[in-house]
Amino acid sequence: AQMEQTYGPLNTPELAAARRKRPENLTAYELNLLGVEKQLNPTPESLDESLQILNQAVKADPNFARAWINLAWTHSMRGDYGGDWAVESQAALEAAERATRLDPNDAEAHSALGNALGLTGDMGRAKAEFDMSLQLGPSSAAILTYYVGWASTFGEPERGAEMADRAIRLNPNYQPWASGSFR
Repeated sequence: AQMEQTYGPLNTPELAAARRKRPENLTAYELNLLGVEKQLNPTPESLDESLQILNQAVKADPNFARAWINLAWTHSMRGDYGGDWAVESQAALEAAERATRLDPNDAEAHSALGNALGLTGDMGRAKAEFDMSLQLGPSSAAILTYYVGWASTFGEPERGAEMADRAIRLNPNYQPWASGSFR
């Protein structure tokens, strides 16, 4: 699919190998890849699948921060695709907090936590987590993009526009929808 090509790192030999394996033989890493793949063209059904797969990943390895990060994103997305907003926001917050505890130096964990905090209305802590994320990953197009969606909410539309420009320069496959506000 065209959209898969824009996500370079996900279209990998590891993902292809994971797709071919029997489900009971998948590692937490492979489950994580498959769970993220289900997020790329989000529908209520694909997000349900992502949630199921990522829950298997964190069960297989409860210390795998990356799977907790992606679980947080799945819960956040489910709120926009027909899920119970309060339930999904709280679940996103819990998964993101777990991820940041497991790997305090992971920039995306702090973005996922900032996003979840923003969804629950804790804007002060949300901005602090996004600032930490930007400090840890200042040249990551993904980290910049996550902040862009919240910049206006934080009263920083000019900073958001500047970060969107940087993200576009860093990622030639930048998707126009990425600049949309999450809330």
